Amino acid sequence: MCKTPGNPNRVVLPTNVKPSHYTLTITPDLKEYTFRGYVEIDIDIHEATKTIQINTKELTLVYGRVDIGEATYEAIETTFDEDRETTTLTFDSELPKGTAVLNINYTGILNDKMAGFYRSSYKDADGNAKIMGVTQFEATEARRAFPCWDEPSAKATFSIKLVVPTELDALSNMPVEEITMVEPEEKTVHFQKTPIMSTYLIAWAVGEFEYVESVTTKLENPVTCRVYTLPGLKEQGRFAVEITPKILEYFSEIFGTAYPLPKLDQIAVPDFDMGAMENWGLVTYRTVALLFDEKTSDLRFKEQVASTVAHELAHQWFGNLVTMEWWDHLWLNEGFATWVGTLAVDHLFPEWDTWPTFIVADVQRGIALDSLRSSHPIEVPVNDPHEIHQIFDAISYSKGASVIRMLSNWLTVDVFLAGIRRYLKKHEYSNATTDDLWAALSEESKIDVSEFMKTWTRVIGLPVLDVTEADGVVSVEQHRYLSTNDVKAEDDETIWWVPLGVHPKPASIADPNQTLKTRSLKFEVPEGPYIFNKNYGGVFRTNYPPAAIARIGKAVSEGSDLVNLSDRAGLVADISSLAKSGHTATKNFLDLVQYYKNEDTYVVWELLAQRVGEISAIFADNERVHQGMLHFQRNLVDSMVQKLGWEFPEGENYLTSRLRNVILRTAGRAGHEATVAEAKRRFAIFVSDPAQESILHPSIRQTAFEIVLSRGGEEELRHVLKYFHEAPKQDQQVVALLALGHVRQPELIAEVHSLAISESVRPQDILYVLNGLSSNPKARIPTWEFVKANWEMFAERYKSSMGLLGSCVKFPLTQVSDAALIKEVNEFFADKDTKNFQRALDQAIEGLTVNSAWVSREQEGLGEWLTANKY
Repeated sequence: MCKTPGNPNRVVLPTNVKPSHYTLTITPDLKEYTFRGYVEIDIDIHEATKTIQINTKELTLVYGRVDIGEATYEAIETTFDEDRETTTLTFDSELPKGTAVLNINYTGILNDKMAGFYRSSYKDADGNAKIMGVTQFEATEARRAFPCWDEPSAKATFSIKLVVPTELDALSNMPVEEITMVEPEEKTVHFQKTPIMSTYLIAWAVGEFEYVESVTTKLENPVTCRVYTLPGLKEQGRFAVEITPKILEYFSEIFGTAYPLPKLDQIAVPDFDMGAMENWGLVTYRTVALLFDEKTSDLRFKEQVASTVAHELAHQWFGNLVTMEWWDHLWLNEGFATWVGTLAVDHLFPEWDTWPTFIVADVQRGIALDSLRSSHPIEVPVNDPHEIHQIFDAISYSKGASVIRMLSNWLTVDVFLAGIRRYLKKHEYSNATTDDLWAALSEESKIDVSEFMKTWTRVIGLPVLDVTEADGVVSVEQHRYLSTNDVKAEDDETIWWVPLGVHPKPASIADPNQTLKTRSLKFEVPEGPYIFNKNYGGVFRTNYPPAAIARIGKAVSEGSDLVNLSDRAGLVADISSLAKSGHTATKNFLDLVQYYKNEDTYVVWELLAQRVGEISAIFADNERVHQGMLHFQRNLVDSMVQKLGWEFPEGENYLTSRLRNVILRTAGRAGHEATVAEAKRRFAIFVSDPAQESILHPSIRQTAFEIVLSRGGEEELRHVLKYFHEAPKQDQQVVALLALGHVRQPELIAEVHSLAISESVRPQDILYVLNGLSSNPKARIPTWEFVKANWEMFAERYKSSMGLLGSCVKFPLTQVSDAALIKEVNEFFADKDTKNFQRALDQAIEGLTVNSAWVSREQEGLGEWLTANKY
């Protein structure tokens, strides 16, 4: 391996030999779980050499040779470096400079690790066990399927052939060029040559599939769009296949470049590590992220499908057409696709309040992680490929998207998109860096974008604006925001360029963008209420004095135009977070919540319910505060419960349907008597009479399951388990798995633990079970003990899915506040190899620190506030 001049610590292949084209033949054996491969790689030898080094992993090379004209050079030795995942081919004489063909014959394993070329299992309509073969190559898993230069900048073209049983379907990035018969039972499917692309975007799938189809109508060259599923499921792909042409057309328009391939296939895969993968022309998805049934699916999955499809299609340009130069720039792929995917969903479904939802979801996820010391900059140096998976997180996706939204607002969206068009045109079919993006945007806007953005992408953390009022003057001062609220001088050296967004705009701030470029500024106190961060377009917290919160709260309760939907949601997010970190008192947040008594929007209620519920969850060990907060929540939602009820009227507004579930879930978790009683009544009918399935609408089924499980026992568990095992669709199984963690009895919690690692639950779906368990006060510590007791099994099971392993560490501890656990967690992992999930571990420990400090600091004051307010 060599080190790159720009980053001497980066571990990459030598550059003396480079690929230009791969001709790849794969012959899978779906019964023996193996495959044979033969690859011819057209290479350019830039310096005469006796060795060629390539990436391989879990491949057995049968032979390797190089053809140069009429001359043949056989490899006399192959050595494999397991740590570097490379094979070095050594030749007995020097290969001269020039073009050549590297030929390798090899075999591989069709593994069950959701990485490389792997197998995914399912049962057909008759209950027979079946498997399909599919690929997942990002970030560095193409090397499991074929010897290659497995780096994003080592782009090449690819001609792929799959030799498969005649009765099976075969898909790849490009359309089928021809099919030739090998023998009566076997065929070779030849695919058209790909454009120049990176190895991590190559894909293929083999199995029994069916599809639904649509075609673009507004592009000069029509694109055929298909959603592939396992047999019997294709109609669930109807929603995705209907929106796909519209998204492709929208992106082709705003990017100024038409989608460059002749087809776009999307396929639902039963076993899939991530949510989806943007392979060029063949996008792979976790089933629940692509399939949706209008009659039986929870409505939230419709939004998930729309946003995931839009995100992956954005990658067809941003990531595939133009690819990051190295993994340091992962955020360029993920942050941009998240932002522009949201733009597309808002374009298609303006009635969904997509941007306010982005504020309460993505912006808050990004800020929450970035307020930890264990965060990382958006642009994070990646030296070794083993480090890559640790940055597929809320910083690269959510904070990345949030700062792009902030920048696009600062420049205006029109100017920003014009810069994007310039960037794509300049770097198409090539690689680019963050600086290349800033250069294109700067050329278009005539503003030095890098000056504005460098602190947002290259520095860890984000600011909090401390606002004070005295003698008719508002003083604003920026400091680094840490949720531990223990900023030291060395933590607080950055001065961010912050778009203040004060509304109404003070006359004394001349800059139309209100960009704070210094530590502090002052302006006259406006008449009446005022807010910072209008439309919540900036990525920072605002810490108002209590008097200002009261004025804004009054504006909220009166329905003032000062505070729109995004502002109301952002205010809840800021004040609740600042209460948790100790920048303000939690009672100030609870005082604010009471101004929201007239609130009737899904977006704000989703956040209100989450943040108020978090207090009762974190303070669960303090019975006085816990019970008082449950009472507070019951009082908060009572009128909304009565207003919305349990029925879903025909043709109801989408957001009202989403709101109903938030209200009933909050009421149920808080022990709202009428809600609990109605959940039990409806559940009893639901489980006793299959003909009355509609008594529990799919969008409140999980909530009803949660309520009866948390207040029931073994009988209720058996019914929900039966539902899980018999559910014909994966999204219905997910609903059951999320609910099962709410059982309260120790023996039932242990049974759910056993289920989570049984063959009944797909390895990727353990997160749904852990999610439910982590929000159950009775299950958190037992779940942490369960993870400890089974650690070796978890480490082996998820050794190719380190993101999932990190989540197994974090999830059980998310809402725990026992400070003693910090020492215990550190001691448990002291002798373990944690390098592949160290960030997740650090974040779990820091989260424990924040939670325990919050309880220690506030439990007395909270108890007093609850008593004074008769809760």
